[in-house]
Amino acid sequence: MVDTLVALALMGLGVAIALPSLTSLRGQASLERVARQLAADAIRCRAEAINRRANVALVFDQHGDRFSYVPVADGDGDGVLRRDIQRGQDRPCGPRIRLDDLCRGARIGVPPGWGVPDPAGRGRLAPGDGVRAGRSDMLSFSPLGDATPATVYFNDGRERMLAVRIYGGTARVRVLEWRRGWAGWRRIAL
Repeated sequence: MVDTLVALALMGLGVAIALPSLTSLRGQASLERVARQLAADAIRCRAEAINRRANVALVFDQHGDRFSYVPVADGDGDGVLRRDIQRGQDRPCGPRIRLDDLCRGARIGVPPGWGVPDPAGRGRLAPGDGVRAGRSDMLSFSPLGDATPATVYFNDGRERMLAVRIYGGTARVRVLEWRRGWAGWRRIAL
């Protein structure tokens, strides 16, 4: 009987030690799921723009502390514009993706106080908005197969950030990782 209690206590101790590590690994995988989904949707938008012979964009929205995006096709030849979306001229051409459905607690943006280096080597990123696509919050793809250069930064709220970068002329997609305490970003394969 005592042997059984000791064995159960040791098993409980082992689970208590392993549980935080398992939770951390699960969170990492979830944040990578967001990056995989966003990268795949960017590639699909590029193909959709070529096939439709019209601009297609991933349009980002925030409702409270929840983030989402939806692919939208240009319906009137002037690019994807918010006012045209509101008027119904530019319409969604795919499902809305909610980041929270992919990774609980995933946030778009650079948290204040994290001191995140700019992946381009130009100092530190300013806290706040995580969709950097010129003056827009859309990742835009043209029928020629190119894109507006853009980066989307998202974080887990604790220590880790991922960046999905889209290079303009080629519309190539890359994913980078940064953790608090790291001097720079590292490219990761998904």
